[in-house]
This record gives sequence, structure tokens and C-alpha cells, in this order.
Amino acid sequence: MKFKELFDKFADFIDNNRGNITKLLLSVLAFIALIVVFFISSDEMSISKEVDHLVKNIESRKYQIAYDYYETLKSDFSGSKMSRFNKSASKKINSVIINNGDKYVNGQINKEQYIGLINTVNALDNININIDSIIEQSKRVEEMYIEENINYDVALSYLSISSTLNNMNDELDEYTQKIKNYYESRNVYNEATKNQQVKKYYEAIQGYDKVLEEDKKYYKLAKAAKEECISSMYNYYIQQASYANENGNYDEAIKYIEYLKKYYSDDEKISELESKYQENLSLYTMTQDDIINLITKKMGTNKDGITINSYQQMINGNKFYYVEICKYDKLIDEILIDAKTRKIYSYKSSEKDYNTSYSDGFFKIISSGEFRFALSEGECRFELENKLKEKDESFKNIDIVSKEDSSKYTKNKDLVDNFIKNNNSVYYYAVVNKGIFKKKELYLIDMYTKKIYFVSNDEIVNY
Repeated sequence: MKFKELFDKFADFIDNNRGNITKLLLSVLAFIALIVVFFISSDEMSISKEVDHLVKNIESRKYQIAYDYYETLKSDFSGSKMSRFNKSASKKINSVIINNGDKYVNGQINKEQYIGLINTVNALDNININIDSIIEQSKRVEEMYIEENINYDVALSYLSISSTLNNMNDELDEYTQKIKNYYESRNVYNEATKNQQVKKYYEAIQGYDKVLEEDKKYYKLAKAAKEECISSMYNYYIQQASYANENGNYDEAIKYIEYLKKYYSDDEKISELESKYQENLSLYTMTQDDIINLITKKMGTNKDGITINSYQQMINGNKFYYVEICKYDKLIDEILIDAKTRKIYSYKSSEKDYNTSYSDGFFKIISSGEFRFALSEGECRFELENKLKEKDESFKNIDIVSKEDSSKYTKNKDLVDNFIKNNNSVYYYAVVNKGIFKKKELYLIDMYTKKIYFVSNDEIVNY
């Protein structure tokens, strides 16, 4: 009964002092909460101070000091405290990275400084960066490049450096590739404008067609420039085709016409020129095999060991092939081939003589670089006839004979041989018959200068 009485008294006390007891309990709870907040705030203030110290070193680019300080904290802090530190530091360091990214693309810090920052952050192994904020900044950098507010090297290096952040993986590849695509497209455009300026209209159009449609500004410029090229190329390429045709470059002439056909497909003048140049190409163009076949046929020999070096040469408006002939790698002749007649002319001068006998004529290159052809047999005979008539000397006929046969008409063969040795351009030996009872006379004719020499018993003189 005593316990029941005691319990009743306690119940009555609580009932009578309910308000005061409530106030007391609330006061105790508030006191406990205040103590908890004090301890938490004290811990956070300590973390905040050290976070600020770390970030200050990073912002001052004292990267080694920042790294060493972070390593010291890892040793001094408990696991839970270090976890809270990393979480707080990550937010502030993320802001530092974003700010420095902006500074780099705006030219306020250099590449090495930005690399140092990223490398330092990567070394702080438990700092987690907000990848989304870096991706958002990278998108802005891409837009800045497209709008030509920063150059290619800065934009690409920003992305390259930022992509090395821990856990970034391939998140920035999309922006990197897009910038590269725009860069290449704009380079193609710039190269096309250079080609247009030097009248390489076909090459310019090829470039303008490759400009990205997504790059709206340059695509519009390229489209307008292409129309200018198409308009300008007509007269210029017809003129160039004509020059090429005149120089025997028929395939080049056709090439210019092909450039025009794509844009002037119904033009009658272009069709006529194409037919003309195609005909010239088929008639006057010789392949390596064509040349070798012609040479060996003239020589009366097979192709064994025969090789050639050849190139086109226009002489007096006619197309020739200048050819070096080698047999087993030894040069045996230099010739000109008339592309129209297929006649062969061998090189022969006082300085150089290949002693060929298969050619249709001879040529040499004079000091000015010009080609000079020797007189033909008929021209030499005609030249001598005129000389004889000028001197009122009668004659029955003139025969052109070989060097060997010419010895029959002189008593001093050595005299002729020595003269020829010193005058290698003297090629034709002419025998003049002045009548039955008169001795036949021997004349020598220079095939390049038309000089005529009379051979007497003791001397050779200008005639």
C-alpha cells in the first residue's frame, strides 16, 4: 500500500506541476541541441579554414605546396573528417577549375598554368570534380570557336587539357571532333579562295564543295564564291585550252574543256573545241611504245636494250618529241620526232655527232637554246644551183654523193678529211658535172649555214 500511496503522490505532483515540468524538459533538450550544434560548427569551421588554405595555394599556383598540404591533412584527419573535407574542397576547387578555364580561353593565363592546375587537381586523389560543369564549359568553348571568338589552337588545347581530368573519360570527344571538323572545313575554304585568286577555278570549286553545310557563315560564302568561279572560268579556261593546244599539250587542252563541260554542258563552242582537241590528241600523241617502235624500225634492229627518255617540244608551231635513246644505259643518239609526219631528226653539230645513218635529217641546239634543223638534200642542191647561176657557170647536173664516193673527185683525200674534222656541220658532198670534156668538180655544203666550199687540188675555199 505504501508504494501505491507514493505513486499517487508522484502522479498528483506531475499533474499539479505539468507546465513547469514541460518547460524544464524543453530547456534540457535545447541545451543538449546547443551542445551538438556547437561541436558540429566547431568541426566545420576547422574544415572550412583548411579548405580555404588549400584552395588559396591552388589559386596562387603553389601547386606543390598545395599537394603536400593535402597529403598532411590525410594523415592528421580522421576518416570521417577527411571525407567531409574532400566534399567541401571539391566544390571550391571545381569553381577554381571553371574560373581558370575561362581565363585560359580568354588569354588571361597561359597553357602551362592551366595544365599545372589540372595535374594538381588530379593528384588530389579524393577530390571529386563536377564533370557536368566542365562539359557545359566545353560546349561554350565549342560555340566560341564556331563564332570565331577564339582561335583553333586555344579551343583544342583547352579541350585536350580538360579531358585529362580524373573520371572525364571520353565526355569531351564530341566537342573536340566538332571543332576539328569546322577547322578542316575552314582550311579547305581558305585554300579554295587562294586557288580562286590565282585563277585555279576548278580546284577552288572542288574546295568550296567540301565546306560543311553546318558551318553556316562559311557555307554561304563558299556557295557565292563557287558561282563567281563558274562565271569567271568560261573565257579563261577556253583561253588556257587554246594555249595548251598550240603547245601540243592536247590532253591538257581537253582537261580544261572537261572542267567547263560540267557547268556548260549544252554549250556548242565547248563541244566543238572538245572534238578538235580529241582529234589532235589521237593524231599527234605518241606513247613510249610508239616511239620505241618507230626508232627500232628506222634502225632496222630489235628492241633489246633500247630505252628512251622523252618529252614534248613545240618548234615553229609544230609538235615534236625530243628523245634520248639509250642502249643498255649508254646514250647512243638524241633525236626529234615530228609528231605529224613521224620523221626522225638526229642531233649533229661540230660539238656533238652520233654518226647515225637512219634519220630523215639533222638538228642541233644553238647557244640561245633554239632548235635549228639542217637543210635537206634538195635544199642544198637548190642552194648550189643558185650560186652557180649567180656566177654564170654552166653545168649539166648536180649529184649529192656519199662521203666515200666523194673521194673519187679529189686527188687530196686527206685535205677533205681534215677540213670535215674541223667543220663537222659540212655534211653534203655535191658533184657538179659541167660537160663531157670538163672535169667534175667537188663542193662541200654546210647543212646549217648554207655555206658552200669548193675543193681544188691544193685547197678548199669559200665559193
